[in-house]
Amino acid sequence: MENVGRRRYRVVAATLRDRDVAEADRIAEALRDQGWHYSNRSFVIRAALVCLSDTLHGKPPAEMVQYFIDRRARRPQL
Repeated sequence: MENVGRRRYRVVAATLRDRDVAEADRIAEALRDQGWHYSNRSFVIRAALVCLSDTLHGKPPAEMVQYFIDRRARRPQL
């Protein structure tokens, strides 16, 4: 029997660039400095995934692909 109300999480490995990790850490630190005590890198990345999901919700696959093409074209390649 599953415990109702318990949050279930999975650990997922992801490859991130050093600058992406640094940016997630910077955002988490800013949130903590402003009183959001439970903020950490994982929280920030989960929030980013929610934003991405909201942006792509209801879009057909071709529009999802176009979103990533457009994002890559706008972002400077470092």
